[in-house]
Amino acid sequence: MKMKRTLLAAAFAVAAAAALTGCGDSGGKVVLRMAQASAQDGAIGKSMDAFAKDVLEKSHGRLQVETFHNGQLGSERENIESVQMGDLDIAVVNQSVMVNFEPTIAVFDLPYTIHSTEHADKVFLGDIGKEYLKKLERVRLHGFAIWESGFRNLTNSKRPVNSIDDVKGLRIRVMENKIHQDLWAALGADPVPMSWSDAYTGLQQGAIDGQENPATVIDKNNVIEVNKNMAMTEHVYSTVFLIFSQKVWKRLTDEDRKILTECMDKASVSERELSRKMDKEAVQSLASRGMKVTYPDKKPFIERTQGVRDKYGANFKEMAQRIAALDEE
Repeated sequence: MKMKRTLLAAAFAVAAAAALTGCGDSGGKVVLRMAQASAQDGAIGKSMDAFAKDVLEKSHGRLQVETFHNGQLGSERENIESVQMGDLDIAVVNQSVMVNFEPTIAVFDLPYTIHSTEHADKVFLGDIGKEYLKKLERVRLHGFAIWESGFRNLTNSKRPVNSIDDVKGLRIRVMENKIHQDLWAALGADPVPMSWSDAYTGLQQGAIDGQENPATVIDKNNVIEVNKNMAMTEHVYSTVFLIFSQKVWKRLTDEDRKILTECMDKASVSERELSRKMDKEAVQSLASRGMKVTYPDKKPFIERTQGVRDKYGANFKEMAQRIAALDEE
């Protein structure tokens, strides 16, 4: 009986050690899994891998972050739910999906809310960004960081977009997000909500004429094969939220949390630098491969989408004013 009790105690000790993280503890190592839905060779994917390497070095091999790309561990929504339950340690998720868990994030989906990369840095690396990460505690998430996805631009197979009039009648694939749908409807397009995984086939078969995404996403996903025109509309600045399992975060030691936070702070700056470098390179690459790149006057686009900002911004007027004020500093 004594032997049985000893074995049971040992089993509980092993289980308690394994419970330290989502993946477990092996030989004193803490293993954390980090997942995203996009490609590994984009700025976000490369920065995830750089963060993992940095954490490994800073912890002298004791903290290990395993990265998973291309939706290997599920969709963005599934990843958020897995992080809430503690089954996944870290997820990298588009702001438009995070709206389903923290509705006030929708302020960043409003068209032409962020006007430049400098404006974006003031918002997301400053007090407003910290406030939004803190808000996630109420939905059982530890807000870890906000990274850049980039300004979204329009591509299509029909014609170059030199002015707002050229948008009229285009069937555009949009995210399953009401603000984005109303944005394109206001510009005279026919928005078609569709998952990104189905978009390429839709473009190939002519079910839709175009789509909108940051230039790096357009480049890495070979959109040029089905769309030959890209307009630099920069209508929405997209971010990704990095969320950490609250359960796992609380179980980590103060030293582990310190290492992870320092490495993430560093990654949050370098990811933005890489994103902007890759964005410029993507535009050049697309143009050199035959993409017709146009720069329509954004003023009519801003004016035409005012109704969308009024309608959806009614719930967070104060925050919208704070964001706008940072652009004037």
